[in-house]
Amino acid sequence: MRFYQTPIHTLPVELLSYIFVLGTHSPPELLTDEKEQQELLPFNTESVKTPLIFSAVCRRWREVAQNSPSLWTSICVTAGSVEESSEDQTKRLNLSHITSYLSFSKRYPLNILLDTRDIDWDFCEPEIFSTSELSDYVPPFSKDDMRTVISLLLPHLFRWQSIEILTDTWAPMHTALCMLNGPLLVQGAPLLESLVLMRCNDYISHSPQFQPSRMKSPALFSSESASEPTNDPILPRLRNLTLRGVHVDWPGLCNSLSPSLNSLELSSHSLDVRPTHSEFHDMLLACPKLSKLTLNGSGFVSDDEDLSLKTGVHALRGRVEPVSLPLLESLRIGYRSAFDGCDILSSLHAPDIKQLSLEDATHPGEVEVVEADSLLLCLAELKRGQRRTVYPTASHSDASSSCLCKTEPNSALYPFPNLQKVVLKGMRAQSNNFRRFLMSTPRLQSLELQAVPRPMDVIAAMVPSWRLYTSQTVSGNTLPSSIPCPLLEEIRLQRAKLSTEDLGFLTQNFLAARAEIGAGCLKRLDIHLVGTVESQFHFSDRLSLRIFESPLAGEDDDESSIGDSSENVDAQFQYGGVFNDPIFDAQYNSIFSH
Repeated sequence: MRFYQTPIHTLPVELLSYIFVLGTHSPPELLTDEKEQQELLPFNTESVKTPLIFSAVCRRWREVAQNSPSLWTSICVTAGSVEESSEDQTKRLNLSHITSYLSFSKRYPLNILLDTRDIDWDFCEPEIFSTSELSDYVPPFSKDDMRTVISLLLPHLFRWQSIEILTDTWAPMHTALCMLNGPLLVQGAPLLESLVLMRCNDYISHSPQFQPSRMKSPALFSSESASEPTNDPILPRLRNLTLRGVHVDWPGLCNSLSPSLNSLELSSHSLDVRPTHSEFHDMLLACPKLSKLTLNGSGFVSDDEDLSLKTGVHALRGRVEPVSLPLLESLRIGYRSAFDGCDILSSLHAPDIKQLSLEDATHPGEVEVVEADSLLLCLAELKRGQRRTVYPTASHSDASSSCLCKTEPNSALYPFPNLQKVVLKGMRAQSNNFRRFLMSTPRLQSLELQAVPRPMDVIAAMVPSWRLYTSQTVSGNTLPSSIPCPLLEEIRLQRAKLSTEDLGFLTQNFLAARAEIGAGCLKRLDIHLVGTVESQFHFSDRLSLRIFESPLAGEDDDESSIGDSSENVDAQFQYGGVFNDPIFDAQYNSIFSH
């Protein structure tokens, strides 16, 4: 009896192998949310085991799959890899697929993800007594498990193309750093392009002293523990480096960085493990091609150890030599004091920044509110000068040509003359200081306000003060000579608390006032209100106006979702709820009291 051969079995081996590669390494669905894009993993974790599925279809597919090394280059280990034995109820790390992937991938570059985070983690760490004495929590992925995994991967260090290590607690991360340090300094990682190390516990970083203190000594890039460090560059291809909640030997890092690095993130660092000003300066000097820089709850401290934990680097202002970063286009600063933000800005000279994000990164339970007025003034006054007046030409838009004359910014007079997008998250400041900052952004096209406590202070800053109190129309030849962000096209308000009057002013008076002073036509206005409001979607010839109901804090950010019911809100204040959890409070009280 002759069996019918399906068309796919007639494909050449090379074509079938290519189809397998597309199915295995297909990127995840397109992400539009900026936060999701920032957290994007190096490969699609949903398709990591796709080669195993291909291999189970039939003998031919198995032969093709196992002889296609590029299929097996994504290695993923999670807390779910720790399995409980049905016989003796013990937990064991299942590494069978790792050994297979390492074998079948031959000498191809590897992308590695070690995600040991536990969804049931209660913020306790056995190594920190103050957080563990009231809890019996045991992390499912231990430091011994990390040691086992790293031992399997280290012989293939020369093939690493990217590696991400994500942990909740510090012990597994510390184990990984200690094991990586020696081989990395001796052999190097010639193919490594992305190194991401995250201790996903931002709360602990608000303590001035690193915890657990006995594991404070930096383990990675430390030449003290390396036998014979190589003189060759150890990371010649490194393009992305993220250290979130993870500190290293900063001088060793400066000597190891590649000039090709274009993305650097330092986040969630306690004061006593941050780099000094000199180390930070040298770090940036080693990255002349940097295009993206994130400093969130981190930065640098004074070179004087006696001052670093008390006053930070505030005494250095005025004596800081800025580092020139001509290719830097994206800068994100999460400040825990306005002085921190000023210190960082004073240390940089980046005239080509196109996107700037400023975020209040103080502890959620902080009693003292951080007013960012001095930070905004620092931004506005980094470069000060005059503006030159030019007359409109035929190439100008109708909105701009309504004025007899307009002002054109002189690029040399502004700190970020090419700034196109600004994101302000949780920022508090006076309206006049918001205005001074916005006056220094002549090419701003997009403004996003995320959970800003007083959003109308920012809105009012974009309208002349006289227009806030009168509805009189002013003729074109008497318009003010200076317009805040005249090219603004888009405003997005996320989790905004607005009154009915505020909403009316924003959707009517504000737009009219901007048009009167000769500003460009606003094309999009998105308002995500906190609380119950009827969603609206409105189009006009020139403006897309959308008003949504935003979820309360802690909910999924879904435009169509409905805010918390009263029952859910009450539950959060009951014993054990988000706002009444004595166990969590007791665990971190001793740490934050330092």
